Amino acid sequence: MDETLRDAARSFEQDKKRRRVLSTPRIVFLVVAAAAPLAAMVGNLPLALSRGNGAGMPGAFLLAALTLACFAVGYAQMSRRVVNTGAFYTYVAMGLGKPAGVGAAFIAVVAYVSMTIGMAGAFGYFVSLISQSLGTPVSWIPFAALGALITGVLGYRSIDLSSKVLGALMIAEIGVLAVFDLAVVAHQGLAALPAASFAPQTVFAPGFAVALMFAYTSFIGFESAALYGEEAREPARSIPAATYASVALIGVFYLLTGWITVGAIGVGHAKAFAAGQGGQMLFALIGQYCGKAAADVAGALLCTSLLASYLAIHNAATRYLFALAREKLLPPVLGRFNPVRYAPSNASLAVSGLTVACLAAFALSGADPYRLVFPALIGMATLGVICLQAFAALAIIAYFRRTKGANPWTTLVLPGVGAGGLILAVALVATNFRLLTQLDIAWVDALPALYGVVFALGIGFCLWLKARRPKVYAGLAVSDLRAQGERTAPRPRSYDGRVCIVGAGPAGLVAARAFKLEGVPYDQFERHTDVGGIWDIDNPGSSMYESAHFISSRYTSGFFGLPMPDSYPDYPDHRQILDYVKSFADAFDLRRGVNFGSGVARATPIGDGAEGGWDVTLQSGQARRYQTLVCANGVTWHPNLPAYPGLDRFAGDVRHTVEHRSSEALKGRRVLVVGAGNSGVDIACDAARSANAAFLSVRRGYRFVPKHIFGIPTDVFLSGQVHPPKGVMLPDDPSKMLDVLTGDLTRYGLPAPDHKALESHPIMNSQILHHLAHGDILAKPDIAEFTRTGAVFKDGTEEAFDLVLFATGYEYRIPYLDERLFTWNAGHPELYLNLFHRKLAGLSVLGFVEFASAAYQRFDEMAQMLVMDANIRQTGQGLEAWTRMKAEHRPNLRGAMSYVDSPRHANYVEVATYRRVLGEIRAQFGWFDPGPHTYDGLRVRSSAKAKVEAA
Repeated sequence: MDETLRDAARSFEQDKKRRRVLSTPRIVFLVVAAAAPLAAMVGNLPLALSRGNGAGMPGAFLLAALTLACFAVGYAQMSRRVVNTGAFYTYVAMGLGKPAGVGAAFIAVVAYVSMTIGMAGAFGYFVSLISQSLGTPVSWIPFAALGALITGVLGYRSIDLSSKVLGALMIAEIGVLAVFDLAVVAHQGLAALPAASFAPQTVFAPGFAVALMFAYTSFIGFESAALYGEEAREPARSIPAATYASVALIGVFYLLTGWITVGAIGVGHAKAFAAGQGGQMLFALIGQYCGKAAADVAGALLCTSLLASYLAIHNAATRYLFALAREKLLPPVLGRFNPVRYAPSNASLAVSGLTVACLAAFALSGADPYRLVFPALIGMATLGVICLQAFAALAIIAYFRRTKGANPWTTLVLPGVGAGGLILAVALVATNFRLLTQLDIAWVDALPALYGVVFALGIGFCLWLKARRPKVYAGLAVSDLRAQGERTAPRPRSYDGRVCIVGAGPAGLVAARAFKLEGVPYDQFERHTDVGGIWDIDNPGSSMYESAHFISSRYTSGFFGLPMPDSYPDYPDHRQILDYVKSFADAFDLRRGVNFGSGVARATPIGDGAEGGWDVTLQSGQARRYQTLVCANGVTWHPNLPAYPGLDRFAGDVRHTVEHRSSEALKGRRVLVVGAGNSGVDIACDAARSANAAFLSVRRGYRFVPKHIFGIPTDVFLSGQVHPPKGVMLPDDPSKMLDVLTGDLTRYGLPAPDHKALESHPIMNSQILHHLAHGDILAKPDIAEFTRTGAVFKDGTEEAFDLVLFATGYEYRIPYLDERLFTWNAGHPELYLNLFHRKLAGLSVLGFVEFASAAYQRFDEMAQMLVMDANIRQTGQGLEAWTRMKAEHRPNLRGAMSYVDSPRHANYVEVATYRRVLGEIRAQFGWFDPGPHTYDGLRVRSSAKAKVEAA
């Protein structure tokens, strides 16, 4: 989702408390709580000391922290670019390909669900131990059930509440260890921080590999920050900041506590003391230095630490299930947000249900939970998460390797160090798995191999989807890309040759501003006397009419750097849009570059592949030569008039809607409107109000989309960032939602829709349903034949009328170019990215692509592609690769969508997919994404907005 839409949605949220968003500190709470600092110290520290390198253990923690910090650098860079709840799955898919991504997704599900179940059992077990120490022995089962209930309730509700609870628990557990650290330092002085712990001979003593393994496992959970990207207030800032803060906090805390623990025991006695005390080591030391009461508090806080970790891991598992269900890798019901709490509540319920079922099975089996079951689950989860981290590190490197000009330190070198360390960690955990789980059972050694099977199953399933369900496959790992503001492409001192821009409508003006920003010289030609294109109703050939309004709201439709005025209505009329376009030209001083009253008569390529540029002949007869030709002449100038039997004998008037201007021309007439596009239904409504009789002939079933839903502009409401009124439930499926809002269209005499919502260009008009319901207009099927006085329709009915208005669209033409220069598909020129000619250098067409979105900011993203093309051809950097891409690259621009098979939709793209593809290509060549402040330096009239409002 683009930031313009996100901001608009937030401004419309009626109950600000309903959609909780996470700040950076709260994400840190979630992440650090998942790592469970107290539980990690109690469980891992004794083993690292006794089975590892003894007093050199702090050195192993330092190396692990530095390695993970290197990984975190790349991880943060990736999270700045990619927004998706799927985190590792998405990153791996984007870096290493979708099959590897689905394999990683399967590993993630197994790992995080295993960890959740294991933490539930561990919580019950340790609380049971504490109850026994207090003289009231109680089985682990009710405590585990209580933990599952608490976690289930908090997980079902908003993540905001969970973050508050986790924050309090995390502060408490860190507090008790901080008290211990300070007490040891107060008692031992500098001896509490023995330098010998970092001496090479101590760090790399026998057992170093085991200590390093436990050090890595202690950090499990820090990687979960990116899972909350869609719930963060400012994800581009919060997720990297939370990742760095979490690694730093966990690393410093572990390092100091481990180091001080060695000082409290003594360097020479650390290994033996830890072996003798085992899991009671830290409690014994807290009792020794802080007193028995502090040790008892630490024991209680161990339980809250486990509960906090359990809740955090539950939230992480929930978000993986949610993300994968949205991808249709799991049942879709798990991928739905709770409309009241804006939380993935269904996925949370699934995790809770699976956890309770497994706990019940373990309880009924009578097996010892801690000695047989839960260590294996937590050990498997630990190995799985480290595998995911290693895959993600490699994927980050691969992803940024395709991005030209990316900082090599933050996207290659440091992530490479992190990847090496994590691969080592995988090897250490897999080869020492029995030691990690503390289970002396032969079959335990075989458990790590299960992840190879899981990964292979994921790859196989993905390949099956690719072959059997290509639409699902196309939708895998789809993610919003945050705007990339950094440019690394070279800046030439000047550009050779000039650019010819044909047309000064919105698309042409956007292109002119983009070239102006780069300093590319251009000439712009407009046959009319002013800017505005079709929005100027006085422009000869314009398709504008008096009742025309924008079909996207003003909140989403403005140019970058010049929002529509607040005084405008939600859907401005054509005159307001014209004033706005004129103010845009004035605000960026674009009129200066336009040759008004000067059209282009002919343009021809020079040399093989237009390597010599373009000869342009103006309508005045003047000839000019250009290096680049940008065709921004628009598409609604050449009406498409269909042929019908008997049309030649019809005695009434026959017109295309391009000729329609006002409902005054319909008064006293019997009018048939043919076609139900946006202009067709607008004009049909004019006829319903003004004509003596009005009919609407439609060939197929359409979906009519209201312009407001609960008083909110539809494009803003459908962003998913705005809730319906409290207590109102709407279907997640857009088609079902429209069915709820508009009802059964066949009641009005219309055919049932023959497509799902968004599979055809949206008809943003529900007034037509009002007029149909009131009998102001009659719906008719397709025409069988015309008669002298009317027509016979395909249902056998006959009507008389004296005016036919064909709302049957327009032909895509570039009249000054030889049609034979293009390959045509259903009346549309075949272009790379719907922008560039594949073989003729310097030829681009801006505005021929269609999508269900506001156009002007999308035009800007396309215009930057044109400037990037000019830059590549000027500097030669990346020219060979770019030329090859234009000729051969055929990316999927429709994502998982299937559009109606009609000429209108031949060039239709799914807008999020299209934006993502353009963004990835710009990043590949070191080009930036335009945004609200890109053109601030070109503003010459700060009063432009006021001028529009005054108009």
